[in-house]
Amino acid sequence: MTNQNKMDRIPFFLLFIIFFGVHTFSQAQTGCAGSDALLTICNKDQDPSLQNFDLFDALNDTPLTGGIWSTSNPANFYAFDRTTGIVNLWKILNSGTHTFTYTNDACGESANVTINLGGYSGEDNIDGSANACSNEIEVNMHRFLGSEVADKIQDFNGLWEAVTPEAVNFLERNIFNAFGAGPGVYEFTYTVAAVATCPSEQSTVILEVHPSPNPGTGLSLAVCVTDDLSAYRNLNLNSYLAAEDANGTWSESGTGQLTDLSDNTINVEEIRDNFGYGIYNFNYTVYPTHPVCDEQFSTVAISILPTLSGSLESLNYCIGSPYTIDITYDSTLLPNGRYQMGYLVDPADGLVRAEDVIITLTNGVGSFDVNPSLVSTNVYNTVSISSITGFLPLRSVCTTIDVSETTFLVSNSQIQIAEACQDTTIPVQILNILDTTASLTNSPHTITYTLTAPDGGTTTETIENLAFSAGAATFEIAAEHAGQDGEHEVMVTIDNVLDVTCNLQTLFNVIATPDAITLTLQVDNSCNATEINVLVAAPILPDGIYNVTYDVIEQNTGTVVINNTIAFAGGTADYQVDVAPLEQGNYTISVRSIQNDTTPCRTIFEYEETENFAIKGIPDIPIGESNQTFCISEYDTNGPTLENLAFTASGDPLFYATETSTDILSISTPLAHNVAYFISTINNENNCEGTQRLRVLVSLTAPITPTTSNATPFFCGGDAATLASVDITFNETAIAWYDAPVNGNLLPATTLLEDGVSYYAASENSQGCRSSERLLLTPTVFTVTPLSLTSTEFDICGLDKPTISDLNNLAAFENYEIRWYDSLESTSAISETALLIPNTMYYAENYNEDTGCIAPNRTAITIDLSACNPEDYDFFIPDGFSPNGDASNDRYFIPNIEKIFPAFQLEIKNRYGRTLFMGNIQNPAWDGTIKGNSIAPNGVYFYIIHYNKEGFEPKQGRLYLNR
Repeated sequence: MTNQNKMDRIPFFLLFIIFFGVHTFSQAQTGCAGSDALLTICNKDQDPSLQNFDLFDALNDTPLTGGIWSTSNPANFYAFDRTTGIVNLWKILNSGTHTFTYTNDACGESANVTINLGGYSGEDNIDGSANACSNEIEVNMHRFLGSEVADKIQDFNGLWEAVTPEAVNFLERNIFNAFGAGPGVYEFTYTVAAVATCPSEQSTVILEVHPSPNPGTGLSLAVCVTDDLSAYRNLNLNSYLAAEDANGTWSESGTGQLTDLSDNTINVEEIRDNFGYGIYNFNYTVYPTHPVCDEQFSTVAISILPTLSGSLESLNYCIGSPYTIDITYDSTLLPNGRYQMGYLVDPADGLVRAEDVIITLTNGVGSFDVNPSLVSTNVYNTVSISSITGFLPLRSVCTTIDVSETTFLVSNSQIQIAEACQDTTIPVQILNILDTTASLTNSPHTITYTLTAPDGGTTTETIENLAFSAGAATFEIAAEHAGQDGEHEVMVTIDNVLDVTCNLQTLFNVIATPDAITLTLQVDNSCNATEINVLVAAPILPDGIYNVTYDVIEQNTGTVVINNTIAFAGGTADYQVDVAPLEQGNYTISVRSIQNDTTPCRTIFEYEETENFAIKGIPDIPIGESNQTFCISEYDTNGPTLENLAFTASGDPLFYATETSTDILSISTPLAHNVAYFISTINNENNCEGTQRLRVLVSLTAPITPTTSNATPFFCGGDAATLASVDITFNETAIAWYDAPVNGNLLPATTLLEDGVSYYAASENSQGCRSSERLLLTPTVFTVTPLSLTSTEFDICGLDKPTISDLNNLAAFENYEIRWYDSLESTSAISETALLIPNTMYYAENYNEDTGCIAPNRTAITIDLSACNPEDYDFFIPDGFSPNGDASNDRYFIPNIEKIFPAFQLEIKNRYGRTLFMGNIQNPAWDGTIKGNSIAPNGVYFYIIHYNKEGFEPKQGRLYLNR
């Protein structure tokens, strides 16, 4: 853009102050807001100070500060400060007349400053810096005007005109359609009209429209992931473009098919093999010849469509249940998602029917239910997939479908049960059962039925080889399973028939048995009766009557002594029978009812109740001793019971705790010491009980069980302890020993105790009665086994200073503490820290520290302390010594030889072969004399060592004597 002064622009600042109107104000009001002012300002762009124009200074008269400025033009609202009245005229971007109002609330007056503001059309742009791209439909021409001076912007209310004729039809106000005009150079003018005395202004823009890159139109290729794609191994992407510029390059992301910018050939088969199904985009990009234009690209989409490949599976179904089809498919060829799938149903007896479903396919599996209206019953229906498309998300799927069809059958098998009566046999009819060939079966089958009662209880029964004909059969539910009234459910399974996925079941109702008549006999005293009431309560019969008969029969003779019959329609009745005049004896009274109604599900029409009674039938008191004694140990663990009492009675005995108690005690009730029991008699012919009771006072004798302070006494095995050795306490005359807590065998007191064996002690009194409880004693007899050694000889190196504790390593088992002695009879154990003595025999004894028990025998071992390896102990032979009496190195000896080679011999010779010294373990060192007499002179001598130990040969050498 060129920033230059226009030749026809004359800088000036013209200020007109025009007073119009004559107003009269009071002294208090004069000058409070000032008076109106009119100004004309031209060439505002030439004066930077107009960015801070003071409206307050422009007011006439002497306005007072403190007022507020306002404007009615919203475009000017942010161009001035309402408090100070400072306005930035550079921010008013519309030439013309602008009014600002000053209001001073102190006097309630206002004054206006009106500015005729001249226009600014911006700077010419004719130096080639105005550029647009031919793909721009709306080019805002204002972007090419303005100034390089900050905040100096052209007015926006000017007029744009095209000078170049080819641009006229593509300019509308300030918007130019570069796309419609096409590439080229176009001239435009922008004119701001004159304002008051300010002349108009005009700027020129020369715009060059540069051609936009044309990448052409990209075509698409769609193939299936399972297709043979060998024909697309060298696909030229250029062949899938139309009307493109020739100077573009290809790019893509992810497949690695394009090696460089000049490559335009891809292998679709390889993309499929490496990446599977998907949409693979390849972009053709053309770059602009001018930076005003953006690079453009078109896309060639290679769609490798997922494919449905798999199989359908189904079961056979009962009519009314969902007809579910399971699909398994190759999940590597089709992504998870929801699909709209079309399927066909081809019944064996009808026309093919079709429907679409929405199905969710996940990880190779899915399922859908076939519309029941498309299916025929009792014949096979074949289902196949006809179409598929992605539903959520939307996606295309290969139209080639490789899914095997499935066939299923819908059976209308059923069971029928009519309403039944309670406690009666219930017939069940089975219909339309198909055999394994889908034909109505004519073969016997084993059935199992489960009956569910109203209370939730179930009964299961199996019927073998039930005969079927044309798919039908009948069986019965036993009356014992129909004991509840109300709604029942029955479920039936049948073997060796066509397999279906539903249950063969139905509901049926069981009618309750009608209420029956109730007959009650009330005898005032069954053992000495005087009056009997016969009570009748019966439902009203709508179509019948009851015939009620009662009679009394003498039991011994069978003679009927009283008889009566009444006709009864229902309700309640009470009849009294007077039996007081009857002779002494036993009698039976009976009441019977017979009815003749037709109420549904009534099965019983005759009812009877009987009752026995006596006249003067009370038995006598039992006879027996009033004091009876029992030894508790003579009975089982429950002790003596009422059954053990001794007495005689004319009838069956009854036992009571008191003279007046009515609670009968069980005959198995255990007897208690010093407790009285009461016995009466009942006549088993008339069930009458005597009025008097025999009192028996019971005494129980039971010696006190012996006690002990130690029920698990301890003995060492060598003590030969017996039962008599056990310490127990008792208050009776003797102790009886047993091998069981109850019964068992009596043991003599001389019985040897065994470890862990239980023994039982009972006290015995002078009458020979033993305590019922026995004292349990379980002794511990602890036996210490003699020490077992891995060897009877112990070879060790004496240089290690072995001690007694090292002998413990020879123990085969370390179950006990080991004590060592120097003889079989010694009572003083050797300390474990004592050094072993060569060629000494030691004796080991096992000792249990916890119990103090010792083994009966000691084990001997012989010690050898010469088991030393010379190399392990730095064994060496000195080569000299100085026997000069200074107490240092005065004797020649071989260190540790007596430990390593206890049988050694040391011989010292002079150079003439004469022996000067013979040494061994008793005399191991040479003092430098000749056989202990004269002193050997300084010089070289020779030694010969006989180790006398297997594996070591004699050794000779020389030594130097220097006094």
